[in-house]
Amino acid sequence: SILNHLNRPGVNIMTLEDPVEYPLAMVRQTAIGATGKMTFADGIRSLMRQDPDIILVGEMRDKDTTDMAFRAAMTGHQVFSTLHTNSAIRSIPRLLDMGVEPSIMSGNIIGIVAQRLVRHLCVHCREQEEPSAELLALLLGVPPQGPIYRAKGCQQCGFQGYKGRIALMELLRFDSGLDYLVQQRASIKEITEYALSHGFVPISQDGLRRVCEGLTTLEEVRRVVEVLVPISVPEQAAG
Repeated sequence: SILNHLNRPGVNIMTLEDPVEYPLAMVRQTAIGATGKMTFADGIRSLMRQDPDIILVGEMRDKDTTDMAFRAAMTGHQVFSTLHTNSAIRSIPRLLDMGVEPSIMSGNIIGIVAQRLVRHLCVHCREQEEPSAELLALLLGVPPQGPIYRAKGCQQCGFQGYKGRIALMELLRFDSGLDYLVQQRASIKEITEYALSHGFVPISQDGLRRVCEGLTTLEEVRRVVEVLVPISVPEQAAG
């Protein structure tokens, strides 16, 4: 989705993927691992010689790949990649564990997005219900403006009550303050407190917003993320 958004004439986008799942027009995509002769790190070295504007590295799996990805970012390329971790904030200690030095991370990361997929309520059979005491407690006592729904089930959704999926997301934006904390090897607690005080919205709070919009249920959000009492009320609930 991000590459499609950035894809336009005059922008040289190159990818390294294992495998290539979605062919994209005007994007030069390379499959890694098909023959076992080239790794992600080798691929980045090759791409750097072809003057790319944007590079997508399918996954940062090891120190060699992360080193090359950050080297590409440090030399003026915009680099996108994925990383297996628990949350956006916990990507920082994950990168440290993979051998990326704090001095390299600081100033070279624009942002980190974490996402989880939840099932979308079936619009043909969802039933309106009153907000539960648990939901109101999570919303700090402020009732949602719109209706809340529960799953029922019909032929349209295979009697599941849900049809399709939507993404819950959290975005950790890096600024000079966060860069400084990374350089100092600050704890997860310190980084979290700083991020929350500078507009970071946890993925659980985004889930509550989706519940208040009538798109899914609290039970479904709880299935994929840990739901805690939010620092502030979701925008939809607060009005």
